[in-house]
Amino acid sequence: MGEKVMVDFPGFITRDSISRHLLVGDDSRVLLSNTIIAEMYRRLCSTLGYENAARIIYDSAKKGSYEVQKRLLVTYKVTLKNEADLRNRIARLPLYMQTYGHGRGKTVKQGADYVFEVKYSSVGECLRNQGMEKPTCHFLAGFFAGMAEAYAEQIKPGLSYSCVETRCVAVGDPCCEFSLFASFAR
Repeated sequence: MGEKVMVDFPGFITRDSISRHLLVGDDSRVLLSNTIIAEMYRRLCSTLGYENAARIIYDSAKKGSYEVQKRLLVTYKVTLKNEADLRNRIARLPLYMQTYGHGRGKTVKQGADYVFEVKYSSVGECLRNQGMEKPTCHFLAGFFAGMAEAYAEQIKPGLSYSCVETRCVAVGDPCCEFSLFASFAR
């Protein structure tokens, strides 16, 4: 087998507001490709340093994911009924991110804390062999934390989530792995 090459997704996907069917848009939309995102990572790390870039990317992805998901929950009138419903939604988060072309994910542990495994992380794959010494998928970690908080707010207001990438393909691991932790805001 040859070397794996990350391919940018060649279209714009959205969901029809009435039928809820996935739609592929025309070429008049702007494509924010995986290659562009990886280049932003590289430049932010080289300009601001790894720690500052990681914090900015994580915080931005968490806040943005939270806000977008809150709007979608209201728009589609999604309500969670109980803690089992919340646990089920959180366990499905890796499936949601793979819908948007950021890798292939699954939940490998769930309970009080969750562990998500992501193969073919778009950013991790683009930054593989670039000399990265630490995990790079801060966007996905922020996505998982923000989405979990948006769902949790319906059942347990004040519950906060944080997510840490513990393994990453960019540093030579076979896949990326994320640990999602809950805590109550003070």
